[in-house]
Amino acid sequence: MKQFFSLIGACLMATTMLAGVVNYTADDVTIFKNPERGFTEELSRKVTAAKPNVVKGQISANYGASEKRTLIMVLYNLYNFKAQDIPEEVLSGFDEDMAELRKYGFKCVLRFAYTETESDKVDATPEWVERHLEQLQPHLEANKDVIYVVEAGFVGVWGEWYYTSNYGNEQQHLNNKRRRVVDALLSRVPVERFVLFRYPMIKTDYFGDADPLSAEEAFTGTNRARMGCHNDAFLNNWGNDGTYASDDKSDDPAVRQYIADETLYVPNGGETNVESDSRAQQVYTQAESEMRTYHWSFCGRSYATQVTSRWRSDGIFDELNRVMGYRFQLVTATIPDEAETGFGMPVTMQIKNVGCAPLYNERNAYFVFKNEQSEVRIQLLDDPRRWLPNHEVTTINAFVVLPTDMPSGTYQTYLYMPDSSPSIADDPRYAVRFANEDVWDEATGMNDLKASVVVVNNGRQGLTTIDQRPTTITKILRDGQLLIQRGEKTYTAQGIIVEK
Repeated sequence: MKQFFSLIGACLMATTMLAGVVNYTADDVTIFKNPERGFTEELSRKVTAAKPNVVKGQISANYGASEKRTLIMVLYNLYNFKAQDIPEEVLSGFDEDMAELRKYGFKCVLRFAYTETESDKVDATPEWVERHLEQLQPHLEANKDVIYVVEAGFVGVWGEWYYTSNYGNEQQHLNNKRRRVVDALLSRVPVERFVLFRYPMIKTDYFGDADPLSAEEAFTGTNRARMGCHNDAFLNNWGNDGTYASDDKSDDPAVRQYIADETLYVPNGGETNVESDSRAQQVYTQAESEMRTYHWSFCGRSYATQVTSRWRSDGIFDELNRVMGYRFQLVTATIPDEAETGFGMPVTMQIKNVGCAPLYNERNAYFVFKNEQSEVRIQLLDDPRRWLPNHEVTTINAFVVLPTDMPSGTYQTYLYMPDSSPSIADDPRYAVRFANEDVWDEATGMNDLKASVVVVNNGRQGLTTIDQRPTTITKILRDGQLLIQRGEKTYTAQGIIVEK
């Protein structure tokens, strides 16, 4: 029996509960799979009606297994359709490719382009880009579950918004034609997904300011909250080939600071394009520091091997593979030994993110009670996207309200973070694994909290509203969020009915 609850229960437990403290052992060694992060391999093709697939036939269950890969860079080269509709065969092929990702537990960094050589700068006009995005929209929406981010693409060689015949010279980040493509991308890509552009100046020019995204607007689905950048010249000269350039500087500290601030709330990644052995020797050790500063969650592994080969030979590759993106660790938890249905159980957990980046796509965290007969999942109100990286510790204080029909018994407790898309929510390959010793359950995708709770169902309904609380507990309404003050601790109110 599985039960799911979120903001539905009755009230708080009036009796005093004994609580056990669990301390967890960090795992700073193991490289393991986690969704939406890590090294990527690129798959690309000039698609045609006869050969519409980029992914299908190229991957299997063991694809990238040695590197624990979960992300694939997928690039559709629309070279054959610069001035005509994308054939239905290619659109169906896209759906087949996304199904293949789903079958084998992968997600993609997705891009479309029209040309792949510097000698051919002929891309599609804005009118045709708009038409192609109109055709792609329902397919992007149907497959957003296995799309991590969409790179803007379409403009220029490789879709990198530089060498182009239709969108102005290489120094123009944004003009009227490019703005049309930005508008089309933001209107056609699913609102739940970020769109990453090659240069940060595209975003600052689009909005007419250089203010980084605020914590308040982050994750709200606005265009500003969805727009980011990717860096396909990681560690190269000249401000990473213009990535950190402003109008008058090739490497502007202000632009670097903008990216450092922005990427707490929008994804960042890309690849290195260093092809000089001398330059590779100079910069290969800078990778982790740069990734931590600018919060990288993904990086291409195979292009410009002058750098990536040095990463491998010096052991840096494995360390980047461990820490790129998020890497959560349980530090300690305080969980009561017993609880009564219909009442609130105070839980405190400390979680450290030792990775380079936060999570970005929406994902809920669940406190789970589980034994051989029953499983009850209660959604926590804390947003895992706010668990900051670079060894920051987040403390979660929550009242977990047990449903009144939950059977009596002894339950093991778990922390569970499945994908938010219903199509893959029950697939443990898409759940978040914590970097601790002996907590991961591969079969369920849950993290064992190492604490059991004896649940008693006395048939009581609990208190009907928070206003009938015990006198030792007070409510606080802060920024629209109900909080519960109990002694010196403040908890978010999970499962509380509040009378207005």
